[in-house]
Amino acid sequence: MIEAAVHLAAQPRLDTLVTELHTESLRLRTDYAGTAWLGDRPAPDSGLTGPDYTRRTVDAQLFLPDTHWYDVDALDDVEFQVSAGLLQVAATARQSQGLVGALAEPTVDFFEHPQGDPGVGICLHLRGEIWSNLGVSYRVTVLCRREALLRVGPGADDDGAVDDGDEAA
Repeated sequence: MIEAAVHLAAQPRLDTLVTELHTESLRLRTDYAGTAWLGDRPAPDSGLTGPDYTRRTVDAQLFLPDTHWYDVDALDDVEFQVSAGLLQVAATARQSQGLVGALAEPTVDFFEHPQGDPGVGICLHLRGEIWSNLGVSYRVTVLCRREALLRVGPGADDDGAVDDGDEAA
């Protein structure tokens, strides 16, 4: 549930193969990053959002727009890192900084494809209460076995728009 519009703008996803230190096995490392705008999107000329200074509840699980699709049975040793940071606090109608409120520690989890396609994708979970429009930058790192990847997710261009993905070989 969220009482504010959410707009996700993905940065280009980074996919690399890394060697696990202790076993020397190859693992897929995927870094997802972007911005979640809660409330209004910022104006392109100033970077500021509107002064909608109202209290809103945030409890949303947001599919990352560029998520890969994974085989749930091959994710028994998956590892995550997730971080989020506040980008902007909108000014109030009186041109003063508004109260932010609070967002709890972000979490990620796998969820089934919304249209019923095979595999699970990554969801970012944001929760808390906010008083303003704001932007949250996010970074999610997933480390798993290569065979866990079913399909490559769509890629983001320089503007955060998401292109159709290619099938994994």
